[in-house]
Amino acid sequence: LEFIEDIAQLSSEEGQQICGLDCSELERERVLEVSSELEREPYNQVVAVSASTGDGAIKKEELVGTWDLIYSSSSTMKYNEGLSGLAGGLTRFGGLQQKLTATKYLSDVEYTEKMVGKFGGQEAEVRVTGDWDLRTEVSLFTGKPSNVLSVVPDKVFYASRADKADHWKSLGPMNLLVLTYLDEDLRIMRGNTSTDTLFILRRSK
Repeated sequence: LEFIEDIAQLSSEEGQQICGLDCSELERERVLEVSSELEREPYNQVVAVSASTGDGAIKKEELVGTWDLIYSSSSTMKYNEGLSGLAGGLTRFGGLQQKLTATKYLSDVEYTEKMVGKFGGQEAEVRVTGDWDLRTEVSLFTGKPSNVLSVVPDKVFYASRADKADHWKSLGPMNLLVLTYLDEDLRIMRGNTSTDTLFILRRSK
């Protein structure tokens, strides 16, 4: 809880982007340091995955639910001022929610990104739908099996439009992430090709 409160402080000053999108290099290093400490804690549900049996892998059901993004150090998200890349001008990024559902045959993901007027204007929403999977892959960095969350976006809905998502490059940073920490309320994910890139999500109340 203290960690979450510290992250919230990164966006407490007026005019600052939420989710740490414009925090300083020193602040990013601190979040990375604390995240690494959490990953080593015994209550972290993400444990070493057995290369031979797959034992220790996180089950999809453990991720099902609605999650709020509270922090990202992704340079792409910072550049695009959010996930969709539609914020900017008179609007700014107002938050991102990820909803994961799973049945025996289907696993659906839905992102809801809020954009708010910089001068108190009307809010807008962007929705991204697609499929997701949780699989075990050998890490490029450690050479050990890891839990990888794979997302394949399908459609982007905004205003009265619905576009195919395959050409939305801004969605790329969250399409393939390594799960490194999980408890009942918090999830930490790292970039598949850049382990210093963090996405921290809190389970919605």
